[in-house]
Amino acid sequence: MTVRIEEVKSHWDANPCQSDLSTEADRRKYFDEIERKRYAHEFHVPEIGRFAAYKDKDVLEIGCGISTDGLQFARGGARYTGVDLTPAAIQTARERFQLYGVPGRFECANAEELPFPDASFDHVYSFGVIHHSPHPGAIVRQIHRVLRPGGTFCVMLYNRSSINYYIEIMFLRKIFRLMLYPAFMPKLMSTLTGFPLWKLEGHRNLLIKRGKLTKAEWISYNTDGPECPLAAVYNAREARELLKDFLDLSIEIRFFDQTHWPLIGRMMPMALRRFLSERWGWHRIIHGRKPL
Repeated sequence: MTVRIEEVKSHWDANPCQSDLSTEADRRKYFDEIERKRYAHEFHVPEIGRFAAYKDKDVLEIGCGISTDGLQFARGGARYTGVDLTPAAIQTARERFQLYGVPGRFECANAEELPFPDASFDHVYSFGVIHHSPHPGAIVRQIHRVLRPGGTFCVMLYNRSSINYYIEIMFLRKIFRLMLYPAFMPKLMSTLTGFPLWKLEGHRNLLIKRGKLTKAEWISYNTDGPECPLAAVYNAREARELLKDFLDLSIEIRFFDQTHWPLIGRMMPMALRRFLSERWGWHRIIHGRKPL
């Protein structure tokens, strides 16, 4: 599966991550609602991000999007820089920081070729971005280059060894896919399951136009929506291999997305969500540091 960086840029420029979490017309209310929904749904993010731990440190976020997490780093006293491939995300992130009166620097750039000198940052953060790149190894090499000796990083990659991957994406969705042939089925399935109608309609269009998909295409279209051009998943060995030039690698698994399990998800207590999240969650989070 060959995907050009221009395809990735075009998709995310039209669909900035998290931008659809609110429809508020008032911009402060819009950003507040996005922040509230993000951390209610992915409650582990503040825990693993440790946003307040980098006061007076130079922090770079790769794939900042509309900078929900970036704002937390800046509020915690970090000298924050956000980089994103798409102009739409950078424009919205700048607006957000200006609206809240928080300092930050933003660059529209391809993370495979970061526009910063060597050893510019104390910490690099990238949450759910590298696995959308045609050349993830190039981004990792750039992280290594721009980090100062002893500098740290936190990266989230989609987890191959998860319930989402094995049970939902690679089993249940393949079973239900053929049911999408009739034109009325996306709406019916959305009503019965609560799954977003636009995603089901998109998968029906793929089924009719493309038929059989490669494994890489199937994974890409079933992570961030049927229009997502590229997404990859990583097991522990693959993640360690990708980040092998760093020291003190540690991996934790988080995020059981109960919204993907509509029949039981709404009734699931928080304790059970945490249990499933930390064993078979969708987010593989890797921490490490650059050698001195």
